[in-house]
Amino acid sequence: MDNRLRDLSEQLAAGLIARREFLRKATIITGGTAAGLGVLRKMADAQAKPKLRIWLFKSFVTAGNDVLARHIEGWAQERKVDVELDWATFGDREQKFVAVIEAGNPPDLAEMNLFGPMRYRPVLRDVSKVASEIARAKGGLLPFAEKATKVDGKFYGVPRYAMITVFYIRKDIMEAKGLKPPKVYDPDVVEFAKKTQDAAKDLWGFGQTLNRSDDGDGFMQNILWSYGGGPWDKDGKPALATSNREANLKALQFAVDTIKKHKIQPPGVMGWTDVSNNEAYMAGKLVTTNNGASLYYAMVAKKHPLADKTICTLTPGGPAGSLVGGSCYNWGIFSKSKHAELGEDLIRWLEDEKRFAEYMQASVGQAGPVYKGRADHPYWKSDPNFDAILQNILRSVMPGHPGPMTPAAVEVQAQKTLTDMAGRVVTAGLSPDAALKEAHARVEEIYKIRRG
Repeated sequence: MDNRLRDLSEQLAAGLIARREFLRKATIITGGTAAGLGVLRKMADAQAKPKLRIWLFKSFVTAGNDVLARHIEGWAQERKVDVELDWATFGDREQKFVAVIEAGNPPDLAEMNLFGPMRYRPVLRDVSKVASEIARAKGGLLPFAEKATKVDGKFYGVPRYAMITVFYIRKDIMEAKGLKPPKVYDPDVVEFAKKTQDAAKDLWGFGQTLNRSDDGDGFMQNILWSYGGGPWDKDGKPALATSNREANLKALQFAVDTIKKHKIQPPGVMGWTDVSNNEAYMAGKLVTTNNGASLYYAMVAKKHPLADKTICTLTPGGPAGSLVGGSCYNWGIFSKSKHAELGEDLIRWLEDEKRFAEYMQASVGQAGPVYKGRADHPYWKSDPNFDAILQNILRSVMPGHPGPMTPAAVEVQAQKTLTDMAGRVVTAGLSPDAALKEAHARVEEIYKIRRG
C-alpha cells in the first residue's frame, strides 16, 4: 500500500478525518476511488488499530503520573488507537533516549526534558505548527520555554510545564532559633546550618549532594552562576578554567567545603540519588535542602506532619546574585514515526486547559507554567509555598548563560560534567584547580563536537 494511503487510513481509523474526506484524498493519491474503497473493505475486515509508542517521565509526583496516563488512555479509547506507554525516571531517561536513537528504534512520541529538543534535534520532527497553535491559544510562550524548544527558527518540542527547585526550610526549627531565611549561601546558609543542626541526633543543617544526579547537577550549575562563573562566556565559548576561572574556583571550593570543612552535610551525601534528600528531609534529618516540588507534594499527599512546618523560599545566591537553571518539559515527535498526525492530536488533547489544570492541581506545584496564560492561573496563589516555585521559574536562566543556549551547553549539562568535577575533589582528592582544568578540557572537547 502507498505510504500516503496508509497514513490516511490510520487517520480515518483514529477518527481524525471523516470517511468522505478519506475517499476524496485517496482518489487524489491513486487517481480513482477503487483503491480507497479497497482499503475501507480491508479495514472493515481487519479492524486493526494504529499503535502509538509513547515514552513518559516517571515523576516522583505519582498522582500527576496517574492523571497523565488516564488522559492518554481516554484519548486512545476515543480515537480507537492502541498505546504503548513506557516510563523512565531521572536516573535512566537520557540513557534510554541515546540507546534507542542509536539503535534506530525511537518511540513515536516522547515527554522530553530541557535537553531534548536541542540534543536530539537530528531525529526529531519539526512541530512548529502545533507548538505555535497551542502557544497562541495560551497567551504565548514564556521566553525560557521558547529558548528551550525552538532551534534555528523551528520548534522541535511542544512545551508542557517547568519543574524548578526551591529552598526548603524547617520553619519550626528556624523560628525556635530566632533565625530568618538565608539569602546567600556563604555565610548565611553555612551559619544557619551550624546553628540549627545537631549531629548527635542525626539532624543536619544542609542536605545537597554534589554527585552526578539531577539534584547535584542543578546545584553545581546554579552555584557557579551565583558566584559570577559558569562553563561559558557571553559569546558561548568555553570559560570554565579561563575567563571564569577565579569565580568558578570560589564556587567549587564553597560547594566542597559544605561537606569537608563546614561539615553541615550528612555522612554519605555523595552517594545520594535524586530521592535521597526527599527521604532524609521527611525523616526529620535535614533542616534545609534544595528540591523540586516533589518533596512538598509527598508531604502534602501523605499529610506528613512536616508539611505545615516547612517553608519554601527562593534559592540562596552568591556574590553575583541568585541564579537558577531553567526547566521545560516538552513533547517531541520522532521523525521516524509513521503516526505523526496522531502524535500531534494527542498533544493537543493533553494540553487542553481543563485536562492540564487537573494535572497541575494533582502535581502540587511541580507543573509550573511555560505559557503566559498559565502563569496567571489562580492556582499559584492557592498556597504560600507556591510563590517561590513560580518566581524561581519566571527568573530562571538557560544552559549557556550568560551566552546563548547551544547544543554544546546542553551536552555539557546532560553529561553531568560539573558534578563530575565536584566529585573529583570530594571523593578522588583532586585539588579544586586540578578538577577545574580537567572539566574544562571536557567542555572544550564537547564544544568542538557540538559547536553551534
